[in-house]
Amino acid sequence: MTHSLPPRDPQQRFTSHQELAWLLNGLLQPAVRQQFWLFLFDAEHRLRDPIIPFEGLPADPHEVHETSDMGRVPFATVLLQRIAWVSEVAKAASMVGVWERPGPERFTATDLRWAQSIAHGAGETAGVPRVRSLFVLHDTGLRLIAPDDYI
Repeated sequence: MTHSLPPRDPQQRFTSHQELAWLLNGLLQPAVRQQFWLFLFDAEHRLRDPIIPFEGLPADPHEVHETSDMGRVPFATVLLQRIAWVSEVAKAASMVGVWERPGPERFTATDLRWAQSIAHGAGETAGVPRVRSLFVLHDTGLRLIAPDDYI
């Protein structure tokens, strides 16, 4: 799946959660499937390309998967390694993650498990940029997942 950005100022900086929510609301539609969106930013908080949706994620980030390059590891580890690779190529300093899933605004246990796995795993996985924010994209919009929600 490809995603094209609307016209934007490549020098525009997104420094707050509110500015990030504004950006994401302009790029994403209400949820249609379960997937994880990766948004990368440079050291000056400017959005970098590419924007990547990761589809086919299991409900449990700790579900073990066989990979050709890492062997049998939790799926969250696979996702974080792929994020590290893309981030290096894009020269990203930070990232924003959006967990897309149909349903109500209220956080689900799956939402919070994935947020915790991404936030904690990013700090432990070499090459993964700093996690600036995590959001849930649901049936009617976007909601910030604060660290207090998943700790």
